[in-house]
Amino acid sequence: MTTNTNRHWINPMRTASIAGAAALSLSLLGGPLLASTMQQQAQRDPQPEVIQVTGLTPEQKVQRIAGAMNRLVVGGRATGIAWSDDGTSVTFSSARKRLKFDMTTKSLTPVEGEADADEAGPPQRGGGNRAARGGQGQGQRGGMPARGRQREREVSPDGAWVAVCKDWNVSIEPGERIEAVAGNEAAAGPRDATPVPITTGGNRKFRYGTASWVYGEELDQRDAMWWAPDSSKLAFYEFDEREVPDHFITAGLTDLHTKVLTEGYPKPGEPNPIANIQIYDVATKKIARIESPSDGEWYTYNVRWSPDGKSLLFNRTNRHQDELHVMAADPATGATRIIVTEKQKTWQGNSPLMRFLEDGQRFIWESEKNGWKNYELRDLSGKLLATLTNNEYPVAGITRVDEGHNVLFYTAYSEKTCPLNAQLHRVNLDGTGEKRLTGDPLNHTAIELSPDGKWFIATAEAVDIMPSSAIYSTSGERLGTLCESDRSSFDGWHMPMPELFSFKADDGVTDIYGVLYKPSDFDPEKKYPLLIDVYGGPESQGVRNRFTAANPSCEYGFLIAKIDNRGTVGRGKAFESATYMRLGDKDMKDQADGVRFLAKRPYVDGTRVGIFGHSYGGYMSALAVLKFPDVFQVAVAGAPVTDWKNYDTIYTERYMRTPQENADGYEVGSCLKYAENLKGHLLIVHGMVDDNVHPNNTWQLVDLLQKADKPFDMMFYPTYDHGVAGNYNQVRWRYLREHLGVN
Repeated sequence: MTTNTNRHWINPMRTASIAGAAALSLSLLGGPLLASTMQQQAQRDPQPEVIQVTGLTPEQKVQRIAGAMNRLVVGGRATGIAWSDDGTSVTFSSARKRLKFDMTTKSLTPVEGEADADEAGPPQRGGGNRAARGGQGQGQRGGMPARGRQREREVSPDGAWVAVCKDWNVSIEPGERIEAVAGNEAAAGPRDATPVPITTGGNRKFRYGTASWVYGEELDQRDAMWWAPDSSKLAFYEFDEREVPDHFITAGLTDLHTKVLTEGYPKPGEPNPIANIQIYDVATKKIARIESPSDGEWYTYNVRWSPDGKSLLFNRTNRHQDELHVMAADPATGATRIIVTEKQKTWQGNSPLMRFLEDGQRFIWESEKNGWKNYELRDLSGKLLATLTNNEYPVAGITRVDEGHNVLFYTAYSEKTCPLNAQLHRVNLDGTGEKRLTGDPLNHTAIELSPDGKWFIATAEAVDIMPSSAIYSTSGERLGTLCESDRSSFDGWHMPMPELFSFKADDGVTDIYGVLYKPSDFDPEKKYPLLIDVYGGPESQGVRNRFTAANPSCEYGFLIAKIDNRGTVGRGKAFESATYMRLGDKDMKDQADGVRFLAKRPYVDGTRVGIFGHSYGGYMSALAVLKFPDVFQVAVAGAPVTDWKNYDTIYTERYMRTPQENADGYEVGSCLKYAENLKGHLLIVHGMVDDNVHPNNTWQLVDLLQKADKPFDMMFYPTYDHGVAGNYNQVRWRYLREHLGVN
């Protein structure tokens, strides 16, 4: 992408398109009446804030810009949307004003009432795999289990019983409701408050009603007991970890005496836990055992009941995770059958969308069998009823299923000019009548459909285009623009506009996208150090084509970029699978090539390049300064996986298979292989009670760096787990500023 070199770095073609949209909105929405209303409102509104950072320290500049972002109201986003009962008007908020649009007269008028504030907000961190998320501590918070754990109590839908997992066993105890309900007379009448044991003899290595850390972390299994919809039956896990090696972490490092934390943690190639399911009948007190695969090398997860309660549904995938079965089990006999099978040459998504229709038998299924995420209509008999979409671009999500009109509304990355732009589509539930409903070559977010399915509101934006919201008919006609951003609010900052850039990968074909932010005092005649903010792991996405006013950390004196390397999501199966069997190869190469691309610009100092990230981002940061020492001079690596042999089976084998199967891939992606290459500055940060990326990852790298007589820095936090807090943020920025020579 090219940009001009004026103070605000505005793309003139895009500015023209905004101006054209504004003129169109005045014409469509009533012209002089709307203009007069807006002028009167402008006279009452305070003048846009002018952000002054001259004379401030870098720390003060960062705080000033961050605070201004929280106050910045540019408008353009329609929020607080409320449709009238008759569907002829809609009320919404924009720029702290409450407005009403009449579909009949196409007029826009202010109304009384509280308005939502729409903010530009701080730069979005890249959504990552679970390995990227901060730790949740050692206990339950907000009713949710701690990270990697499962809930210990489950209340039955009728409130009559509470399933409890305690001391590795399952029991049920009376709930608050004890009267009879239809289909569950067993809940009626006075009962003894004594818990009813369902299992006995459970222990840490062979447990009931709970799973393990690796299931919670990598398969999102936050529960391990499941009530039937009519509360008549309880399904629960039987979890066998007897062959799983234990991992030990020393805790209490700041106490008088330490203690040992023990966790069954399977690492690549080691024995996995074996998950089975049992179902307890409350009335008969009998237990049925769900039929299990003969080899035991399958993961059993995403357990839930069918809407009618007649079947227990769950997903099952093989150890390579390239074949997925959605199973249905008979709760009385435990017999199972396959509903859907999906296979991939690389890895298959473990939990594709499965959304039931109102009849509880048909469901919309997400499949990548043609290399792109698409939707099918299936039923619980296993029959394919219709191929809803068969596009060569990925669907992004379901906006609404309108069964009354037999229509599915969904978003997809169908914009040819930029694969990051989501557009709204519709298709009939028999697969006919597919149509794209939004037209602008921008990213469409915050889509709201009217209750009657006749209209929708969508916000269009880009990294360097402020949001605007328009109203459309669901036949695709655009009625007009409801609200646009007030650019004067941003212009008062004298802030360079963020930039979406792209370059070719080393195959000469694949486009790689990134976002670049600049400081408020940016001068294209000067040279600035470049800093890469990285995650980059499989099934993550860090770059979104959405407007964010600034990155406050640029005020330290950096240019800051985020790059979505091959292996991230939203670009189709081939793009996502490009790093299969070789993590740390093409993904790392794309980050280095992105630096080389930006370093060609006269204001980028290619001799002062830093990188930072946490978890997979920590791995990429450490690997960058070791594998590409001539490209990256400084790195801050938080909780890095230094060798994939150290991480858990489910995550690692999904993308790498086992070390026995893929020795070369494990070696190519190991930081340990490149320890002797260190030339720049490396700070390694780790929490000492990290039960996700274990501290021995860092110790292994530290050992080799010391043996190679390579100086480095490290900061260890004795009381933190994977989500390091404390002064970590200050330490990181202080280190990057010092070694990249700013301020």
